[in-house]
Amino acid sequence: MLCGLSLVPSTGRRLTTAFNSFNSLYKKQPIRSILSTTAMSLSSSSHTNDNFISYLNTNDAARYAIDNDSKVHLIMGNEAGDADSIISALALSYIQQQQHLKNEDIEETIVLPIVSVPRADISLRRDVMLLLDLAGITNLDDLLYIDDDLVTRHLLPSTLSTTSKATLTLVDHNRIRSSLSHLSSMVTEIVDHHEDENSHEQVVGAEKRSIAYENGVATVASTCTLITERLFQNQNNRPIDASLGLLLLGVILLDSVNMLPEAGKGTARDEEAIQLLLQHTDWTTYCDKLKTTPPSLVDETIMKKIFPNIDDGNCKPDRTALFETLSNAKNDPKLWSVLSVNDCLRIDYKRFIVPEQSSSLSVSSIGLSSVLLSMDSLLVKDNFIDDLTSYMTSSGVDLFGIMALNFQDGKPNRELLLTGNDPKIVDSFADYLLNHPDAAFLEISERSECVVDKGASSEIPHIRVFKQGNGKGSRKQVAPILLGYASTFSKL
Repeated sequence: MLCGLSLVPSTGRRLTTAFNSFNSLYKKQPIRSILSTTAMSLSSSSHTNDNFISYLNTNDAARYAIDNDSKVHLIMGNEAGDADSIISALALSYIQQQQHLKNEDIEETIVLPIVSVPRADISLRRDVMLLLDLAGITNLDDLLYIDDDLVTRHLLPSTLSTTSKATLTLVDHNRIRSSLSHLSSMVTEIVDHHEDENSHEQVVGAEKRSIAYENGVATVASTCTLITERLFQNQNNRPIDASLGLLLLGVILLDSVNMLPEAGKGTARDEEAIQLLLQHTDWTTYCDKLKTTPPSLVDETIMKKIFPNIDDGNCKPDRTALFETLSNAKNDPKLWSVLSVNDCLRIDYKRFIVPEQSSSLSVSSIGLSSVLLSMDSLLVKDNFIDDLTSYMTSSGVDLFGIMALNFQDGKPNRELLLTGNDPKIVDSFADYLLNHPDAAFLEISERSECVVDKGASSEIPHIRVFKQGNGKGSRKQVAPILLGYASTFSKL
């Protein structure tokens, strides 16, 4: 049991396939015919869940593109690979592929989403697994992942070919990850809601550089809100594919915390997107499919909470039940309690490059991992110091931070750990967070009583642990503060 959900263990078994009749299509048909078959145009009056689902067999599409030297456009989320990054990439790819299909005058282009985490890591993202399962996307093997051979050798190679026809859209981030910085020139579009890091200067104009962040604040809680807005621009009130609608709805609810005012996440644009999805998704077709192919990761009790009118043929979801189900899967304390330190740190990790301001700059990169358990629970895990040291070393950053979040009486409790091999760097950032006016809104106070296990085999790195009084201060707020200081910091 996982927080009341009857989840089927994913390790060691292949999820049920829904694509048996589709696997050979790319070898037999011209590309425009293939894409038209696998995903119907958004202007069509006929909608079935299999349109979007069939499109997601992107392994075969990638092979076709590579074998035929086709023009390829890739869409990829950030390296943390949370639900927003993964789903926004899948959804926007489908939307853009339909736009290419409708425009007979442009060069044929295969649009491919890339799941921005290693294939083995997708099972750690329980909220994503559950949401995909609810949407009927059961064969996760057919998706493309960042570490797949097709991706690392051909689509996002270690060197940029002068003859490459590939272009790239970044979703849920606006600076390509450092390991792919050599491919920066491939970036032709950005769809994001984080502070603009002013990378990829070739991407200009509101249509191509869509970053929902103004005056130090994100104007949407989720990139999926931006995708939903784009989806409905040319929809003319026709219902959208139910699998697509459910994915977008689930992520926006997660990111906005179901629009709870005390969370301070959701905006008017998020609520408008939620209402569009609830009112203009083809829930009837989805309900018909549920009767024959129910999800495998939730039991009947949970299903009836999410879809209270399912017996009457109405599968419009209850937004609160959907949010709570996904949130419970993501935040499940039982899951986090059994994860290794390494797994806790890699589930939601981002590496930030510090803008270079001077040659004396001594902090060029910062790594931040978000974990969903208390700091005390993390510190007492077996081999904490050894695993932390190993992960920090492999990350190759000058400053490493862990942002811990758990909930007490329904309210967020945030803590922060800073560490690094150079005590002067760690102490300088700690002093900045504790005393500088620019960081005051985070309400940082040091947990001087926090003692790290001395029984490690590794040399103990310099560690400072803090309580963060502002429960709304997520990584989206903390990272710019640290980067801002780092850009002016030089070691004495």
